[in-house]
Amino acid sequence: MEQDKKKSKHKLNITSGLSKKLLKGQDVALVNNELMLFGVFDGIGNDENSLEAALLASETIHSSIERNEDKSVQNSPNMLINALTEAHKEIVIESTFRPVGTTTASVAKLTRNDEKIYLAWASVGDSRIYLRDANGSLTALSHDESSGIYVDNCLGSEKHFHGISQEGLVELFDNSEVVIVSDGVVGSNEENSLKIEDLDNVLKGSKTAQIAAEELTSNAKKEDDKTAIVLRIES
Repeated sequence: MEQDKKKSKHKLNITSGLSKKLLKGQDVALVNNELMLFGVFDGIGNDENSLEAALLASETIHSSIERNEDKSVQNSPNMLINALTEAHKEIVIESTFRPVGTTTASVAKLTRNDEKIYLAWASVGDSRIYLRDANGSLTALSHDESSGIYVDNCLGSEKHFHGISQEGLVELFDNSEVVIVSDGVVGSNEENSLKIEDLDNVLKGSKTAQIAAEELTSNAKKEDDKTAIVLRIES
């Protein structure tokens, strides 16, 4: 459990909450409040080595952003794309020495610019990123890159990695929320899914980002690892 409130001379503050409920132990969360870097990585399938892929992706992306952090808002999406691509390559290289499996990756990087806060995001696989925008609406930024039980785009597979096509940059405002979850939270079929209306109700009913993250994993129906990161922008 992690929660941090970053305060500065800027009007807007960032609060983060993290919750994990592990069944198979293949989810990894990245929360670095200093870098304002957050991510969820879900090792794919029942391969016990997939945790290694998720860990390696998280470590590589963190290291890449730390080395190459660019304060330019416009360059931040490319910085994430490069970091995810580097993680994919590292997993592929490592797999020539030992089994490491494959993983999803949904990553968010916040950047302050004067009194504004911007969100750069990128996603591969079936983990998800949601945003509550300036109008108060909760929408999905990323979509599910899977068909049936198969994830069609993932890090670490030379056959099933098709690049990072899901990425973007958006300005955040007072009362904005960013939600990053593994598919264990949102589900994968009609029986075990949490629809966006369900997520919205949980978020609106939670007083803090930490409580919201915990409620998301508690309300999830899928028999799987469940990881949720919630970021709130507040004045």
